[in-house]
Amino acid sequence: MFGFNKTSLAPAPREEYLHEVIPNTYHLIPFQVYQVGILHPDTWQVYINPSKTFAFHDGFAKIDRSAEKSCPDQASLALRWAKLKKETTIDEYMDEIKLQYEKKQKKNKKDSFKILSMTPVEDLPHKAYLMESSIRANHSVYRTLGKEESILSLQLTTYCDVTKRLVIASLASTPEDFESKRETYREILFSLTCH
Repeated sequence: MFGFNKTSLAPAPREEYLHEVIPNTYHLIPFQVYQVGILHPDTWQVYINPSKTFAFHDGFAKIDRSAEKSCPDQASLALRWAKLKKETTIDEYMDEIKLQYEKKQKKNKKDSFKILSMTPVEDLPHKAYLMESSIRANHSVYRTLGKEESILSLQLTTYCDVTKRLVIASLASTPEDFESKRETYREILFSLTCH
């Protein structure tokens, strides 16, 4: 595995074991917890917020490159699962999401919240929806260097009737990043498993 340098006792790593540092080169690896799983780039890190619930019936995990501020790839993957308090179909839940976006837009005049598309997906173990949305903001939560910022989000939402949980995988990034990596991001979202 390691060759030794004749001038030093420190191991010299062989070239085939070095991880590539090109930001666009990575392998997708699995993350799974409480039967919820998804593939993610091996260069991304998993973050579990200790102040949020993290159990079988309710949990949240974030997987992204945010630790590497100099990296141009600042996409963020959020994985959320929750047991709903009342019996709701996936269609009813998505209708509620539409209403929430409309309320948010009416309430906040400075920023723009839009659902760009919401498509039912039938060829998965459970009915799901793929939703693309955009946020254009000009305040401190989203703004960098004082300019308006646009964020696109691609989200896959499903209800698992086996575990009785709503499961959501959401990827957020810049429009430019989505333009170049849309197919990879779709592959990540469609790797979502719920039981």
